[in-house]
Amino acid sequence: MLPNRTLVLIAALVLALAGCKQRTTEAPSTFIFAHGSDVQTLDPADIDDGESVNTLAQIMEGLVRFRSGTFEIEPSLAESWTVAPDGLTYTFRLREGVRFHDGTPLDAEAARYSFARQMDANHPAHLAEANFQYWNYLYQDIASVEATDSRTLVFRLSKPNASILASLAIFPAWLVSPNALAAHGANFQRHPVGTGPYKFASWTPNQALVLERNDDYWDKSAPPQFERIVMKVVPENTVRLLELRAGRVHGIDGLQPAELNALRGDPALRVHAEPGMNVGYIAWQMENPKFAEAEVRRAFAMAINLEELQQVALDGAGTIARLPMPPGFLGDTDQPRAVEYNPDEARRILAKYADRWKEPVTLHVMSAPRPYLPEPVKGASFIRASLAKVGVNVEIIAKDFKTHLDITRDGTFEMAILGWIGDNGDTDNFLSIFLGSWAAVKGAATNISFYKDAEMDRLLLAARAEVDTAKRADLYGHALELWRRDLPLFPFLHGDNIAVMRREVTGFKLQGTGELRLGPIGWAQE
Repeated sequence: MLPNRTLVLIAALVLALAGCKQRTTEAPSTFIFAHGSDVQTLDPADIDDGESVNTLAQIMEGLVRFRSGTFEIEPSLAESWTVAPDGLTYTFRLREGVRFHDGTPLDAEAARYSFARQMDANHPAHLAEANFQYWNYLYQDIASVEATDSRTLVFRLSKPNASILASLAIFPAWLVSPNALAAHGANFQRHPVGTGPYKFASWTPNQALVLERNDDYWDKSAPPQFERIVMKVVPENTVRLLELRAGRVHGIDGLQPAELNALRGDPALRVHAEPGMNVGYIAWQMENPKFAEAEVRRAFAMAINLEELQQVALDGAGTIARLPMPPGFLGDTDQPRAVEYNPDEARRILAKYADRWKEPVTLHVMSAPRPYLPEPVKGASFIRASLAKVGVNVEIIAKDFKTHLDITRDGTFEMAILGWIGDNGDTDNFLSIFLGSWAAVKGAATNISFYKDAEMDRLLLAARAEVDTAKRADLYGHALELWRRDLPLFPFLHGDNIAVMRREVTGFKLQGTGELRLGPIGWAQE
């Protein structure tokens, strides 16, 4: 980016921030959203943190998407699609006249590029710096992607996949400009080019990322309303809230549940809250000899009073977890928790392994707020105190979210707190992420326990391919029985999906995936 262009954008940002001190009923040209952590990367094939997804959701789109506020699939960059009776061929018809932000026409070959670069290790845009971890988790059954004419894209699967259409609605399947990738290479993650309502302008790490309106946006029924959107980094919850109340920002997330009642009574604000599709958990690195036995992992879980943790971490909001997925997902049979609070039994079991606890056990945790744990260190401190009562001393190691992800992906920890925000509303997106051996690859792991079991793999792969809902639910039920037996991770809480906006903001709706959609929002004229 040219220096004078950068100066113009910085000046615009400064003026926008200053301009927010005007009367809030006056429509601003800039919408400012404050979140707790910075974006990690803006390559959709290489992200797995909420801040990056929420920012990229304004820039990029997929062939299909979830209808706002639901898990119903609707057209996006593809105007229609058909599925072959055998479930092995999906044919998409692209919209006519759509262009990427750099002017590149969206035709079938350009669309194919976004998938080919992920599935083909020899593709020039299969960057060595990217993990492409989602391709192996969600899209491994795609055998080929073909452009059969200028507007027709055909996916051929090696076997049926009951969740593939939903997976094509989420961020790893968002389409990128092939010309931009060719031009920027490894730096594409800082120069993203899509087809969305806003286009990338600038990024000052740990401060703010600026988006500009896409005046050529294809969806004329929902044109972007603001000249620019600023994604501002404000790590401290209290500071984010103060800036919102002062009108210096127009929307925030990552709030403490305890703050919501007061906010609901504030006429200047609107609170958006609903049960979140997420789960927080504690994981044991199972390659570590300290946690080789299932009864040891179970004893650690027995020491944690989840009712008290819910009060400490969520002020009684959210939901106590029974399973490593949200309640009501396919495979949920309303069984009780895998482990009940029993500190006496935990103390008895752990005493048998007393030599292991002579030195403190390390517990890694992120410092940034997450929906399932708005104050992660506070939650970790409660768990440390709980384990101290059963004879295990714990040392908390708190890191920024990116560093924490690097540590957990590599498996260089003993215990760790983490969570998962669902992508596509499907059980596979939780159980395969947590328990599939293919997700336990060091450097890119989401199965951070590094749990590997051949029968678990068989059940998960069979369920993914099964199109009969009842049979699929039965397979997931058996997979959950294995999880209960082995307990590689212990889920503790589901946090609510919460965002707070200035009352003048119109058109905002929470999404079940947690994705932040700012394209449809506007400003009420009074």
